[in-house]
Amino acid sequence: MTVLEIPSTEGTARRAPGRPDAWTILGTDVSAADTAREALDMGHMRNWNVRLWTDTRARHADESGVTELAMPDTRAAIRTNPSTGDAEYMGRVGNQYTAVQVEDHEEILDMVRRESGATFHKLGAYGRNGSRYFISMTLPRVVRIGGIDEHRMHLTLFGSHNGSSSNSLHIGSTRLDCGNMQRLIISGAKHKYSIPHTASAPVKLLKVQQSLATLFEWQDAFEREAQRLLDTPLTLGQFEKVVTRVFDDPALPSKTQHKNIAVRNNALRGLFEDAATQQTIRGTAWAGWNAIGEYLDHIAPAKSGSSRAARSLADSGAVTDRKTEAYKLLTLAA
Repeated sequence: MTVLEIPSTEGTARRAPGRPDAWTILGTDVSAADTAREALDMGHMRNWNVRLWTDTRARHADESGVTELAMPDTRAAIRTNPSTGDAEYMGRVGNQYTAVQVEDHEEILDMVRRESGATFHKLGAYGRNGSRYFISMTLPRVVRIGGIDEHRMHLTLFGSHNGSSSNSLHIGSTRLDCGNMQRLIISGAKHKYSIPHTASAPVKLLKVQQSLATLFEWQDAFEREAQRLLDTPLTLGQFEKVVTRVFDDPALPSKTQHKNIAVRNNALRGLFEDAATQQTIRGTAWAGWNAIGEYLDHIAPAKSGSSRAARSLADSGAVTDRKTEAYKLLTLAA
């Protein structure tokens, strides 16, 4: 994923020197905005006029010439570039796909601000021609695990225009000591509300207010589960067994795999045993979970800084799956 028209601006609070979190890398600061409309204007995310083009065709060229075939079950999602005014391709979608404009969510975001006291935080567009985007709001509650490990809570709208996912409101947190994106899927605690790109989208948008209270309850579940992990001792040996399972290491790795695993494990061991970001929680299952999260968010190989940030910020994908698996395994020791 590549950041396209959303530049990096002044960062959020950083405890780990020189380490920006995913919000800083991908986002435009919109904390001065009083309304969703103002926030979207700041990030040039209004008036994209996302629409669908039909008569999509596949082309094949070889020595005999060019062959075109109609693709009747496929349409192209197109937007108007906010800077140039040009039509741009964002992705291929099916016949059931309904285009939902970013500004269709303005009323919901303004309602969240009014009813919860949230403030606008960051927003950004990434992927091919802005095919994916996020709009983040900071909730007023600050969670301090063990009274010292501070987390800021966010309600984030994740969206796409390329058929890769539904739009969804997602609640989560950022750990200030290391800039980790705390993606923690907890059984029995609803963490997102999805709005599919179908004809039912307007109805789902109207019903989102009914689900907000349930989403906010995730904050209590997060604090409870994090405290449980903080109260659970974890040895280095136990931590390394969790790492092996989280990363699904092969039983008989090749030479290259063995080398890569050793490099990764050395980094994770250092984070768990020595990193300043774990100083106040060292020797606990909570430190183990954060060491894995810190590795995934800031150290694991990535094509670019923006692609690393995008995968850490996303509400789904390999990084979130591994964080969730680590949480499940570590709770077994609790």
